[in-house]
Amino acid sequence: MVSISASMNRVLAAEATEVAPQDMTCKEFVNLSSKYMTAIAFVVVNKNSDFKGDDYVSLHEVETVSVPKILKQCHQTPSAKLGELIGRVK
Repeated sequence: MVSISASMNRVLAAEATEVAPQDMTCKEFVNLSSKYMTAIAFVVVNKNSDFKGDDYVSLHEVETVSVPKILKQCHQTPSAKLGELIGRVK
């Protein structure tokens, strides 16, 4: 989890203005390096999740399932924000 946070901090620091992952537009997401896409998608997919005990969405699952779904949705609606797409991705 620490490496995910560190990756996200680097991504956000590189931007001229900081944007919360769920407020990132599809255009911004698609332009990210693939290694950062997974970290951003992980945060967006798990936002507002109420995990109990050992429940979680694994990073591998996000990388292999959620990122391709987000990319597909982003190609259809490039101006949408990631937070708006999460209902269609989960």
